[in-house]
Amino acid sequence: MKASKFVVLVGGILGILAFFLPMVSVTRQGHTATVSAFQVVKGLDAVSSELDKDEVKMKAASYGESGSLRSAKDGVDGIKGIVMAIFAPALLLALIGGAGVARKKFGRVAGTFSLLFGLVGLGIGAILKSAAEGDSGIGLTILLLTGLAGIVGGIMALVKPERLVPAPASVRAAA
Repeated sequence: MKASKFVVLVGGILGILAFFLPMVSVTRQGHTATVSAFQVVKGLDAVSSELDKDEVKMKAASYGESGSLRSAKDGVDGIKGIVMAIFAPALLLALIGGAGVARKKFGRVAGTFSLLFGLVGLGIGAILKSAAEGDSGIGLTILLLTGLAGIVGGIMALVKPERLVPAPASVRAAA
């Protein structure tokens, strides 16, 4: 089906957009704060660069805590990796959809991968949405839509795959 590759592509693009939109909105004592995944990664980069400073390393060494500093740096990098991994299915869906549009076909293999990445993305989005308990932002809702688009596009491609149409005989003879 011709629309399946566009459904997957748009779903992937929406998932990438969700990275920059508020994931969580928290209200405490009359103040509301929203945080996007981009802000989290940017903040973790700032923490990581602070841990790399020579004065921090010297202070940690003077207290005999060089191993703790290295462990903290590894932990910050690990958290950053997890935040980025949340959006990996969206990126892969965008790549699969983009490849389908570029190749002008979207067969069963692309449909299978779209379905699988859509299921993973929907699962991740559902877990995060339930963990947010009503404090979720628009980014988590769009992440759910991304997973749903991958599932729908994948099922559409599996039911009726789009194959490359061969050129008519008159065109092939002229070449």
